[in-house]
Amino acid sequence: MYRVMLMDDEAGVRRSIKAKIDWEAAGFEIAAEASNGLEGLQLLQLLESESSPLPDLVVTDIRMPKMDGIEFIRECKRLYPGLRLVVLSGYSDFEYMKAAIQLGVKDYLLKPVVRGELLALLGKLAEELRQERLRESESRADEHRQSGQMKLLREQFLLQLVKDDWYSFSATRERARQLGLAILEDERLTARFAAVEMRIPSGRLGDGEERRDLLQLAFRLLCRETADRQEGVYPFYDAGHSSMMFFLIVLPEGPEGEQRGERFVRELKRNVERYLRLENVAGLGEPVQGLSRLKNGYASCMLSWSRSTVRISGAAGSIAEQEEAFSPETERRLIQAIENLDSDGLRAQLGKLFSPDADTSRFEFTFLALRVLLLLSSVAKKFETGDPALQKLLWDCQTTIASYPSREEAMERIVRLADKVVQAVKRTRASGGVQLAEAVKKYVDENYSYELTLSSMAAMFHLNETYLSGLFKQIAGVTFSDYLTATRMKRAEELLRQGDLKLTDIAMLVGYSSSSYFSTAFKKHYGTSPKEYRDRLFSSG
Repeated sequence: MYRVMLMDDEAGVRRSIKAKIDWEAAGFEIAAEASNGLEGLQLLQLLESESSPLPDLVVTDIRMPKMDGIEFIRECKRLYPGLRLVVLSGYSDFEYMKAAIQLGVKDYLLKPVVRGELLALLGKLAEELRQERLRESESRADEHRQSGQMKLLREQFLLQLVKDDWYSFSATRERARQLGLAILEDERLTARFAAVEMRIPSGRLGDGEERRDLLQLAFRLLCRETADRQEGVYPFYDAGHSSMMFFLIVLPEGPEGEQRGERFVRELKRNVERYLRLENVAGLGEPVQGLSRLKNGYASCMLSWSRSTVRISGAAGSIAEQEEAFSPETERRLIQAIENLDSDGLRAQLGKLFSPDADTSRFEFTFLALRVLLLLSSVAKKFETGDPALQKLLWDCQTTIASYPSREEAMERIVRLADKVVQAVKRTRASGGVQLAEAVKKYVDENYSYELTLSSMAAMFHLNETYLSGLFKQIAGVTFSDYLTATRMKRAEELLRQGDLKLTDIAMLVGYSSSSYFSTAFKKHYGTSPKEYRDRLFSSG
């Protein structure tokens, strides 16, 4: 049913028009009336201020006191450009009608209004309004799907941001901008992380693993919906920990920023308890400033979560001093020792970091331990292409490190895990090149959107570029460049099949700096342009 506002200074004329036809049968309802342009404009402004729907159609006389139809139309074009207008005019109103047409009014009715003409006009307008709503609905659906795609890619990026070794700082900043996270580029940014874990009471699901999966899916959906309603809250998910969700919370300056994290976590916990009837454990990390410190914020969050009960817990300490202890240089040396298979050097670096002579609190020790475990996990993921058992061991240690009875026991556990990571790297290097090539392939599969080159991969995996080139072709059957292109094209084809994203967005998301370069590469690979490929897909479907 389309809403109509009827405007004429003569009440009798309005009554006559209302009585001419069965408005409801024609698909319309008289939702408002006004006696002049000023009154009509005030009604529209009142509806707008109350967030009530505006009329779909205004039928207005031209000659009225206080504000005539022409002035009303002029104001409507300025304030409500999408509003449809029909002018009522007499035979003597030619100059008024001329002015109305110049303002863009296309439809009019002559007084006295003839029933057949009114029905014909309303039929035409109803079809135009139906088509307009259909286009708007399709546009909103497209925007929703595009938004969903971007959110999924954003989640994948945030997980990589906190768990993986970055390709480069500049590439990471560029990727953040591409995914609508330009706010992360600002080193003045203040943010904190939250982690929430759902806990299913014993006996609630019986033996039904499928029901567990459904409940976990409902938990993730609820977490995302709650985050969507909050400004500056970005959820992300780690498939290895299906009962948990993580959140990056960007904090504005001032009192509102100080409370945003706590307020969001409280709301989320209430929602999980209310709608899913589940207990949940939440941890809220310390605020950190700048993109380069986000991993510290994530480690602080994990520390908070590991010490939590079903109540919200903060990290109960400050990470400012520990950030200096676990500096980028310290991180670089640890990674270098592992990847060079230097177990003695690694132990020496760990000994400096966890010096028994240092007067560190339990919080400080646990935070540094978590940062080391995150580093070990990122290196293991980079080189370990087979059994994920090592990742599970590292995660289990992350979740329990805060409860170890002594620092000595915790340190012993960390050193043993560090040795396992060194051994995993050693096995990969000693595989005759097979596992190294697989590790490079896996890295490309996960990071194809960056500007990867053979030389950068050789440097990353500590290989001679010529050696890697021959090795990769031998194992993969194609050159590194061809494999990267094929990977990008496969992902581009998947995005095109979804029919939602613009070609410029797809080009950017699969690693091309311009849509023309992307189109050229796509046509060379598939024999047709991206647009033609998408058009053919949907015309045949």
